[in-house]
Amino acid sequence: MGRARTAKQAVLAIIAIPPLVILPAAAVYREKHRPKLPEYTMQDLRGKTVVATGASSGIGKAAAEKLRELGAKVVSGSRSEGNLDLADLSSVERFTKSIEECDIVLACAAEIYTTRDETSVDGFDKTFATNHVGLQAMLTGLSRSKPARVVIVGSKLELKGLVDPEIIMKEKGKKLNDRPDEEHTAVKHYGDTKLCNQLLATTLAEKWPETKVFSVSPGMVNTGLWRNFPVWFQTITYPIRRIGLRTPEDAALGVVYACASEEAGVEKSGAFFVDGKVEQPSEASRDVEKAKRLWEVVEELIRERQK
Repeated sequence: MGRARTAKQAVLAIIAIPPLVILPAAAVYREKHRPKLPEYTMQDLRGKTVVATGASSGIGKAAAEKLRELGAKVVSGSRSEGNLDLADLSSVERFTKSIEECDIVLACAAEIYTTRDETSVDGFDKTFATNHVGLQAMLTGLSRSKPARVVIVGSKLELKGLVDPEIIMKEKGKKLNDRPDEEHTAVKHYGDTKLCNQLLATTLAEKWPETKVFSVSPGMVNTGLWRNFPVWFQTITYPIRRIGLRTPEDAALGVVYACASEEAGVEKSGAFFVDGKVEQPSEASRDVEKAKRLWEVVEELIRERQK
């Protein structure tokens, strides 16, 4: 009995070791990666209208609250509010038609769908539809307002993204690249759509010369994006996410900087911000011809659905 008890205690001790090591390490990681923005001056946004997606939760909600504090009127669009589903082009069209004026566009909405081959009501890959097609359709609809700034919340996962506009056209938006099925993961696919967003910023900076178009990496953040992962994965990663990752409020600081700081306003359109500093996005995202072609392909997909 004594030996059995000792063995059991040893096993429990071994099981306990990983959390004892990982959780303090996660806390150190979070402290090390807290946002440290340069000195900046915020604009007075009284009388300005911000059209924001994903502003009902997470980074978008935190950013919207700060923009309201600066005096802005924030028009929020989201599924939870019942007025915007980016994966449904008819919903996007209704939303943009309801907008009377827009000075700043803040695009925070994004999803990671873990089910393979899940499609939107329009027949596109659902992650692609939500994260990119709907965004391009919304921006097209808002172009008449000539917003002063467009801020797209991106991700450094775009660095490993893979996008082929010709495959997107051929597959009618159901596939983004020729990555082998055995190499597919939900996170890689999310990165593909974030590369699409970065390419969108590249071409939009050319198409809208009077608008400052920025993209922002918010860092590793504990947000609702995790809700589409299996429950077991959410459960075992929760302590690490809770302790080690940025809060939405911390992540929103860099987003608001891009939206409203005087300092961001002097940067070149197309800039990619990380905690208030301009960094170089992936080489693939700076391919002007690919960016232009992706815009054309998505524009054609949208046009076909709206016939």
